[in-house]
Amino acid sequence: DLLEKDWGIDEVPTPGKSPRQQVTTPVLRRSSRKRSMPPVFSSMFTSPPPLQKKSREHVKVPFHPVVPPTLLTLPHCAISRLLLCLDVDSLERLSATCSYFDQMIAGKFLLTISLPFPVGFIKELMDGDSFEKKPLLKLSCKKTRDDYNTFLDIPDYSDPSSFHKLITSISPEMMDYLLSSQMSLLSLHKLRELDLVPDSVKQEDRLLGQRIMDSYSNFDCSLLQHISRLGSLRCLTRLDVLVDQNMYLEEFMTELPNLLELGLSILTRPGLSKHVYLHEYIPRLEAVVAASKAPVLKVTVVAETRRQVSKVFKNNYVEKLVLTGPCTFNVFPVMGRLKEVVVNLETSLPANNCTYWKSRIDDRGLHRAGLCCVNIGAVYENCPNLERFMGVEVGTVRRWTFNKWNIRMKKKFYDDYLQQGGAKEMKAWAKTRWVSRRPVLPENIGVFN
Repeated sequence: DLLEKDWGIDEVPTPGKSPRQQVTTPVLRRSSRKRSMPPVFSSMFTSPPPLQKKSREHVKVPFHPVVPPTLLTLPHCAISRLLLCLDVDSLERLSATCSYFDQMIAGKFLLTISLPFPVGFIKELMDGDSFEKKPLLKLSCKKTRDDYNTFLDIPDYSDPSSFHKLITSISPEMMDYLLSSQMSLLSLHKLRELDLVPDSVKQEDRLLGQRIMDSYSNFDCSLLQHISRLGSLRCLTRLDVLVDQNMYLEEFMTELPNLLELGLSILTRPGLSKHVYLHEYIPRLEAVVAASKAPVLKVTVVAETRRQVSKVFKNNYVEKLVLTGPCTFNVFPVMGRLKEVVVNLETSLPANNCTYWKSRIDDRGLHRAGLCCVNIGAVYENCPNLERFMGVEVGTVRRWTFNKWNIRMKKKFYDDYLQQGGAKEMKAWAKTRWVSRRPVLPENIGVFN
C-alpha cells in the first residue's frame, strides 16, 4: 500500500468531463510517400553491391591442422631426461633415425668401442690430423676369434691374428701397458656400460679350458682396475662379466653404487672338489650377489659342477631376478624387494628337457615350474613382494601358514602345467612335481669357512 501511495504522489488529478465535452486529439499518420534521401547521407548508408555480399558469404577461414605430438616436439630438457633411461644400444638405434638425434647423441658422445681397438679404428686415428675425445658410453671386450691383419695396406707383411690369441698369449706386464696406452685415448668420465662376456665360450665344440678362462679373467680384472683408478666404475649402470669359481668380481662390488643391471655368466671348472665348491665357489658367488645394488640381476650358468646344494641369493635391492641355467642350479632367494622371477630353461630337447634331481626318464618332457632352478617354497616369507614367478601370478595369494599358502600355490601351478600340455592328475603331479615340505634356509651365507 505504501508503494502504491508513493507511486501515486506525482499523479495530477484531472477534472471529470462528459463524453460530449471531450475534445479528440488528432493522431499523426506516417506518410506512405517515398522521399529521396539527401545526397549528403546517400554515401553513408548505401548497401554494398550484390557481388560484394556474395563474396563475403564465401570467404574461407584458413584451417591450421593440429600437429600430433612426437618425441621431437618435447622440450630439450625432457628429451635429455628420457635419453638417460635408454641403454646404449637403444641410443645407437635412435641416433640413426634422424639428423636431430644423430647430432644430439652421436655428435656429442662416442657410443661404443671395443678393447683392444679394432684395426679399422686405429687406421682412422692414423689418417686424421687430430681427434676429439668424446665421452665414451659403452666399452666392450668380446675376445673375438676373427682374424685380422695389423697392416691393412700390406696384408702379407704379418701373419693374421685375433684378439682371442692376443689376450691368451700376452704377458701381464704387456697387458697393463696395452690397456694403459689405449685407454689414455678415451674419455671415461661418463661411461655407462661395460660388457666383458666373450662372443663364444666354446673352442672347437668344447667349453673353454681353465687356462683360457684364467687369461680372460686376468685381462678383465686388469681392465676393471684401470677403470677403477680413473674413478669411472661409479658411473656404470650395466655390467656383464664372465666369471668362474674364483669370482674376481667380488673386490669391485663396493665401487659400483649406481648399477641398474648386473649380468653374471658362470663357467666353472668341471669336477670341482667338495672343498672348493663349498668353501670358495658358493661363498664368493653369494657374496657378489649380496653386495650388488642393481635392481635387475641376471645369472646365466654356462656350466658348473652338479651338487645338491642351495645357493642363497640374499639381497635387498633386486626387484627382478632372471636365471638361465640347468634345472639343478638350486637358488634360494631371500630378497625383500623382489617382484618377478624369470627362469629360462632348456627347451631344445623335447623328450629330455628337464634334468631335475631324480626325475624319471619318461617324465622329462616338461620342466617342473616351482622346482627347477628355483624352489618356489623358498620365497615364502623371504620374498614378501613377489608378484610373478615363471609367468604365474602369485601376488594375490595371501600368506597364511605355509600349508595353506602351499595349497593355493599348488593349484595355480597345476593349472599352468595343464596349459603347457601336461596330462597327469593333480595328485600324481604333486607327488613328483611339487614342493613336499618347506625348504630350510641354509646358514653361513656368503661366508668363507
